[in-house]
Amino acid sequence: MLLIILYHICIYKSITRVFYGVFASKLKKWVKEGRITYTNLMLSEILKKERETKRLSIDDLSLRTNIPGKYIVALEEFDFASLPAPVYVQGYLKKIAKNLDLNFKEIWDLFLKELDQTQTPGVDTLPGNRFERKVKPHYFVLKILKIAPIIIVGVTLTGFLFYQGRLLLGAPSLKVERPAFDLITQDASIIVEGYGRSNTYVVINGKEVYLPKGGHFSEEIYLNSGVNEIKIEAESRLGKKTTIIRRITKE
Repeated sequence: MLLIILYHICIYKSITRVFYGVFASKLKKWVKEGRITYTNLMLSEILKKERETKRLSIDDLSLRTNIPGKYIVALEEFDFASLPAPVYVQGYLKKIAKNLDLNFKEIWDLFLKELDQTQTPGVDTLPGNRFERKVKPHYFVLKILKIAPIIIVGVTLTGFLFYQGRLLLGAPSLKVERPAFDLITQDASIIVEGYGRSNTYVVINGKEVYLPKGGHFSEEIYLNSGVNEIKIEAESRLGKKTTIIRRITKE
């Protein structure tokens, strides 16, 4: 029984070899006659059939061409993603064409055609502003130096106007240093002293007192027995007043 099985296996192998030999010779004949061109077949089909026609294994062809076997497999299985850059594939195909008696130019053109079909359209990954003119850092420094005087003048003018507006619209400044608070005394008089806005007047118990440069004022007030109310007032041009009252008791 075993001998019968081995006999059939041998017959099958013989028939297969004969079939591939006949098919390969026919294929070459049809190619020469122009009935079949490389463009009618896949590159992977051509390489595999020609290699098998010459009864070469992947390892055999790898040894002859010094090409890693995995790249020969990738070419025969249409696995272009596993191949190196085309410039290396070009050299591989040149060696394979020489060993398999193929036309290098035709299989190279076929490879490029199939490679182009497998590749997806390129995606533009460059930044969207790549066409914009690059500005050097010192350009900004020069620009800032040019507008710096304008900024300084603007800030100064704004501050001045704010200060003047505050003086004009706000209550006038007034500070009484003596007496600093209400008190009891046996003196016949007391000195009222303080500060206000320069070149203006303050009114102390109805009497105008001029404030020279520096805004300092000092006025002697005579006291009556009992509680004396001292009223110091400063008034702005718009009629706004600041009033300070001190109560001095004379014993």
